[in-house]
Amino acid sequence: MTFSKRSFKQILMAAVVCGTLPVITASCSDDDDVTPTYPVEITQNLPEGIPSSAVVKSGTITYTELNTGRVYTFELPVNETDVLPAGTYDIEGSMVVTYAGDNGAEVERNLRTVASQVVISQTSQATSLNWFFYNPENTLVFGELFFTGTLNAKGTSGLYDTYLTIYNNTDEVQYADGLAIVESKILNTATDQILTEANYRENNFTVQTVYVIPGSGQEVAIQPGESIKIVDQAIDWNEQVPGALNHTDADFEWYDESSSASVVDTDNPSVPNLIKWYSYSPTIWIPSNQCNRSYALVRFPEGMTAETFLAQQDGTYTYINAATGKEMTGNKCYLIKYEWILDGVNLCPTEKWVQGALSVATDMSYAAISEKNSDKNRFGHKFVRKTSGVSAAGNTILMDTNDSAADFEVVAVK
Repeated sequence: MTFSKRSFKQILMAAVVCGTLPVITASCSDDDDVTPTYPVEITQNLPEGIPSSAVVKSGTITYTELNTGRVYTFELPVNETDVLPAGTYDIEGSMVVTYAGDNGAEVERNLRTVASQVVISQTSQATSLNWFFYNPENTLVFGELFFTGTLNAKGTSGLYDTYLTIYNNTDEVQYADGLAIVESKILNTATDQILTEANYRENNFTVQTVYVIPGSGQEVAIQPGESIKIVDQAIDWNEQVPGALNHTDADFEWYDESSSASVVDTDNPSVPNLIKWYSYSPTIWIPSNQCNRSYALVRFPEGMTAETFLAQQDGTYTYINAATGKEMTGNKCYLIKYEWILDGVNLCPTEKWVQGALSVATDMSYAAISEKNSDKNRFGHKFVRKTSGVSAAGNTILMDTNDSAADFEVVAVK
């Protein structure tokens, strides 16, 4: 069944009506009083990019009457009718739509809508429902990524006051114990030809760092609509450069024991460290301040340890070097299966973009912090995930369409 914006309105009205028939009967009292019903007028707003040819594959819409507590849930699409018992409702809906993409391949998108205290009565006006993209599987997502650092005192590069946040994009407590933060081995600017099939970006995500949040299962709780902050060094950078960030409030830091006496890390003993399963660097890991790699949040299978991961997921590969034409070996890397990934993002300066290290299904595009990778204006700026709506419980829902160009915006850290 296809729908236009007009017919989609009718679908929603039909959902209301179809589900209310048994409710009306159930609401009758002994003296045959019947709860009044009124026509429901719903105006919907679909997100940009959803064509009128889209098909409703599945979906539900739920009305909760605030005075009685009654809940009415209806499947989409349904037959068309147009009444609902009078009352004041909170509305929450979700649906899956499909449509043909630019290359002819089928595109599937998850949409969600929420509305509060909607009055259904003789005098009520049309209810406007704003549908937004969301990913129901990504309970934990990157909220912010600050990898450029604050500009140093010399004005030449960024400090190590870098950080990222992990956000709970649901209405339930989520636990971050054992969650891994990984960085791609392959640059999103690379034109080399990968020869090893396991390392094709559609098969596995090839990574060069794996840092894991400690915990035995339910020690690192993230409340609904809240986040945790993970930093490079949990110190007050203002003491070095005025205007830099103070990270003494961090939840975790990544700390590296360096093999070089001249390159050492700073450890704040009052802030827990991530567990380093692997890093390509013999000294310290620094996320790319040119923002030209990909990152993911990974939930490993139950029982997997650092030892089993390193033994089973070696990612050594061969490739044709684009500059020399010679066959070469890529090492110091490991393979992440896509079913382990909760959230992934490609980053790249616009002029250098070639393709993402992540599969298109995980991230179909990329977020850019600058046009050129040498642009000093990138320092002091971060990627922030956009807001797409508010849940029925009142929590902010962050946009997660698996399209980083649409999901993130770039803002100054201060």
